[in-house]
Amino acid sequence: FRVTGAHTIGVGHCGLISDRLFNFTGVGDTDPSIARVYASLLRAKCSNLGANNNVVDPAIEMDPGSGSSFDTHYYTALRQNQGLFESDAALLTDQRSARMSRVFETNRELFFVAFGQSMVKMGAIGGVGAGEIRKNCHVIN
Repeated sequence: FRVTGAHTIGVGHCGLISDRLFNFTGVGDTDPSIARVYASLLRAKCSNLGANNNVVDPAIEMDPGSGSSFDTHYYTALRQNQGLFESDAALLTDQRSARMSRVFETNRELFFVAFGQSMVKMGAIGGVGAGEIRKNCHVIN
């Protein structure tokens, strides 16, 4: 849960959320867990995706309004139903995760400490065999 706060910085792409915006249940609808105004903004940004093969997949800040700052605004946006990914929105469906989101939203220092601890723990995870570190995550070296 703590590492989801990393969504406070960086971008996602329309291709990763297009089903949430344009065909959530298979009938051309939008995920109802997205705030209406935010969903309209996302649909406008992603409307040309797939119109032709030359369109670049647009980038969208994962934390609307604070996407270039590592802060707790992600949790504010989440509470306002502005989670970019389904995994973000899912945090509010679990009582414990929703409570921790509220705590991290209002206690920046606690979030920073918890996030740092999670990064250290994740960094200690060993690999699963003779893999490789990719120079570009989309292409095998």
